[in-house]
Amino acid sequence: MTSLVLSKPSAEQLWEQRLELATAFRAASMHGFNEGIDNHFSAVVHGTDDRFLLNPYGPDWSELTARDLLTIDLDGHLVEGDGSWERTAFVIHRAVHRARTDARCVLHTHMPYATALSMTETGLQTRASQNAMFFHDRVVRLPYAGLADADEEGARIADAVVADVSVVMLDNHGVLVIGSSIPDAWQKLYFLERACLAQVLAQSTGSPLRLASSAVAEHTAHQWKVMPGAGAQFAAVRRSVDRFSPGWEI
Repeated sequence: MTSLVLSKPSAEQLWEQRLELATAFRAASMHGFNEGIDNHFSAVVHGTDDRFLLNPYGPDWSELTARDLLTIDLDGHLVEGDGSWERTAFVIHRAVHRARTDARCVLHTHMPYATALSMTETGLQTRASQNAMFFHDRVVRLPYAGLADADEEGARIADAVVADVSVVMLDNHGVLVIGSSIPDAWQKLYFLERACLAQVLAQSTGSPLRLASSAVAEHTAHQWKVMPGAGAQFAAVRRSVDRFSPGWEI
């Protein structure tokens, strides 16, 4: 992994990053994206390229707070925090962060509609809806090979997350979403599940999907990429979490 030239963040900036990731956990719980106490989110610690925040194993996402988050290095050492993490979480997130220095936030869920499409031959049709076009030419599929508890599986995931890949559809399993920041990753996660929901509903009618042209899908994907909406959307999510799931900022 190539190192970045990084400036030293302030204590306030580091705490704000924790607040953002705690917000993402609470919001994911509110939307039903999590599955029990499983699944995991990570974010590379500001000012580093070899440490990342990760949720401890055990708490439900609805009760996670900013202070609960663990800081782990790429060798698997606990740098800051109290608790343990799931082995598969470490393997998956270390693999992506090592492979992509621009993968500053990685979200893994078994959210229902995306997982449903990971179980189908066609998967997500990125020409089927406006939301789906957000991910046109930015989705890869990875065949299922069991629980990700070994370094070999981490290497297989790393090989899949080439440049411009925003989503890895983990066949028969769930999804990985890659973002340049926590708000960016959250926006992708949210619209991915909405795109998958719409496709599942459309296919349930029994009528064939009506697909846009590749040219239109590429154009729309570019429009999504340059649209400055992630920050505003995440600010709104944070206000919702503050109203309906208070305590995340502790």
